[in-house]
Formats: sequence, C-alpha cells, structure tokens
Amino acid sequence: MARINPSLLEQLQGVIERTYDLDTGVRDIGRFVIGDEGYRNLYSESSQAGQLIEKVGSAETGETNARTGARTMVRQSDDGAMAVSVYYPDSLIDCLERNDPTRRLDDANIDAFGVLVEELDHFLVIAERFRSRGVVSLLDLELHANVTKYLAMSLFVARLRRAASLTPGDVEWIRWHLFDKGEFSDPDPDIRGRYRDAARLAARYVSALEMVPSGHRLCELRRFHRMAPQAKIAHCASQKPH
Repeated sequence: MARINPSLLEQLQGVIERTYDLDTGVRDIGRFVIGDEGYRNLYSESSQAGQLIEKVGSAETGETNARTGARTMVRQSDDGAMAVSVYYPDSLIDCLERNDPTRRLDDANIDAFGVLVEELDHFLVIAERFRSRGVVSLLDLELHANVTKYLAMSLFVARLRRAASLTPGDVEWIRWHLFDKGEFSDPDPDIRGRYRDAARLAARYVSALEMVPSGHRLCELRRFHRMAPQAKIAHCASQKPH
C-alpha cells in the first residue's frame, strides 16, 4: 500500500509532540478541526444545551487578515468530561492552500501559518494537561504558543533554505512578525494585556534559548514545558530582553 504523506497539521503535531515530549493521546487531529459551518453549528448547539464554552483565540493585531477568529474551544459537561476542538476560519485555510508554507514562508502566509501553529499548540497542551491532571492558565497557553510559533517558523525557514541554521536576517524577520509587528487589537484591555505579556515573555525566552548550546536546547524546551505556569512566567521574565 502506498504511504500517504501526512498533512501540514499532522506534520506540525508531530513536531510539537516530539519537541516537548507530549503525551496527548490525540490521533487523527483532523477530527477535532472545524471550519465556518462547523463553528456555527457547534456554537449554536452548545449554547442551546447550556454548556460553558471557553474560547482561546489567536492574538489579533492591526496587521490581522485571514487569521481573524481562529480559536480553540473547550466544552466541559457537568460530569467533568471535556471536549476540545479547533476552529480555523475558511479564509485562513484558503490562504494556506494558496500559499503553501512547505513551499515558501513569506509575508503572504506567515500570519496564517502562525495562527495554524498557535491554535494547534493550544489544543495539544490542553489535551496533555487534561490527561495528566496538570494546571494551565491563559497566559501560560499564550506564552507557550508564542515559543512554539518561533520554533516552527524557524524550522520551516531553515528547511526551505536547506540550511542547518538561520541567518541573522531570518531571525530578525521571524521576531518582527511574532513580537514587534503591530498592536494587539482585541477590545478587551485584559486580553490585550495578556497577549502583550505573552509576546514580551516569549521574546525574552527565545533570545535566551538561542544562547543555549544546540545539543541542550531540547532538554531546556522540555523543562520549560513542564514548569508550572507561574514558574514558567517567572523564568521567562528573568531572562535579559533582546
């Protein structure tokens, strides 16, 4: 039987799980992804059933376009059972299909690619924490996702360059898109503040990570992942700014 190549989402899931040594129990990630129609149906049904829906959305800035509205949705029933799904707007998927990040990563698709990674990271971390009865916070999720986006973008750029490491220009370009571009535009000041704090802390952490010898970075990333939320935030805050 011919081998079916994994989808982009499956490739990213493998990268994230291997990097942090996650035990998520997630198989066939596509079953948990919904588009515009699925989101409308799920939101309507859950609202009518009186279920609590927590929406962990992607950070939006003044540069936002196709990524608007992506979110990870967590529903928990009275008996403690939890269901998690990821909503990617049809426009975001269309952007990535027209601008395949495995063929090129540039200004046309970097935002959409970042959102794809961000919500997948939210989903996998939530799934792993639920299985292990671990603790998670919204700032922790955003901080973790920012670090993962930096890693994923760096990996894809290096692959496309067919290079073992990034040039200073590559690093500057990734950091600008992730940490320096635009202002967060959510109308809620608390949410804007959380996104700003997550970006600031992640920028400090990845700067420090680049100083770690390459053979030790994987151990450092796994240690970072396993830190309790407050310890992780304090660890990142203690790093010198870029």
